Amino acid sequence: MKFAGFLITLLIILMGFSMLIFLGMFVSYWLTLIGLEKIMPKRVYRWLGHNEKEAS
Repeated sequence: MKFAGFLITLLIILMGFSMLIFLGMFVSYWLTLIGLEKIMPKRVYRWLGHNEKEAS
């Protein structure tokens, strides 16, 4: 029973750390895109493949 508890604890800890790593990478990517869009929006739209025709 102790081994099952250890595995469950290990699983919860690993899930927490993987979520922390994912959120850290995603939020930094998101904030970088927001910052770049404010500084140079035309270049960011070109990098992302944004078309003015599709937006209208």
